[in-house]
Amino acid sequence: MAFTVYLLCAFASLVCAVLLLRGYRATGMRLLFWGALCFSIFVATNSLLFVDLVVFPQLDLAPYRHGFTLVALSLLLYGLIFETQS
Repeated sequence: MAFTVYLLCAFASLVCAVLLLRGYRATGMRLLFWGALCFSIFVATNSLLFVDLVVFPQLDLAPYRHGFTLVALSLLLYGLIFETQS
C-alpha cells in the first residue's frame, strides 16, 4: 500500500510540474518557471523515496532525498525573492 502512495506523490508532482511549465510557456511569467523547476526536482525526490523504501530497503538514501528537497526549495525561494523584485 505504501508504494502506491509514493508513486502517486511522484505522479502528482509530475502533473504539477507539467502544468506549471505549460503556464510558463503560455504567459512567460518566470515565477511559473521556478515553480516548474521545483516540482520537477520533487518528482526526482519522490521517485528516490520509492527506490529507497520499496526497491532497496536495505540502503539509506535519506541524505540524497533531503539534498534534492533542499535544492528544490532553494530554487523556489530564489524565484520567489528575485522575481518579485523585478
